[in-house]
Amino acid sequence: MSQQTTGAGIILCGGKSERMGRAKPLLPFGDEVLLQRVTRVLAEVVTPLIVVASPEQSLPTFSCETVVVYDRHRGHGPLEGLAVGLKALPKTIDTAFVTGCDTPFINPLFVARILSFLDGYTVAIPKEGGRYHPLCAAFSRSALPHIEKLLAAGERRMGLLIESIARREVLPTEWCDVDPHSNSLRNVNNPEDYAAALREAGIQ
Repeated sequence: MSQQTTGAGIILCGGKSERMGRAKPLLPFGDEVLLQRVTRVLAEVVTPLIVVASPEQSLPTFSCETVVVYDRHRGHGPLEGLAVGLKALPKTIDTAFVTGCDTPFINPLFVARILSFLDGYTVAIPKEGGRYHPLCAAFSRSALPHIEKLLAAGERRMGLLIESIARREVLPTEWCDVDPHSNSLRNVNNPEDYAAALREAGIQ
């Protein structure tokens, strides 16, 4: 088991899964479903785990201690989920690794590495091929006022948040020793992605 860090884990799972056509958190992945897999892996390196769901969303049971909280408003996207997750952090913890529920190859060593770059910043965010990955990043609680301001203005774009806060860009050369193929950044957005992930995991 990987060593625990001082950060929490926030898993956003309240999206509509429109491109998948079925609820991504409940997609079978071996002897568990996708959300169970992600929480189990994150539990190796961060605690507590906070799952942010939409109201009345169906969720699986969890094999590790998990706090479930709910979006305050429907349809406000990942910014809403991030705000709710950060507000749910215990008072003794100011940092969290944030991911979606659709990252079957998330690597505990990658999570710890990204969290290690957060000191002094509001976000430590992977950047690969010129693209930020805000749903595979480490955030400080200090991001919360910025998020709430954007939400109050009707803004939904994660990119605008990232551009407006103190960020530590983490490049592939800084995680290649623990995740050489950047598999932690992969998510499953559609049935083709899901089928490919199952094949790669040797499940199908």
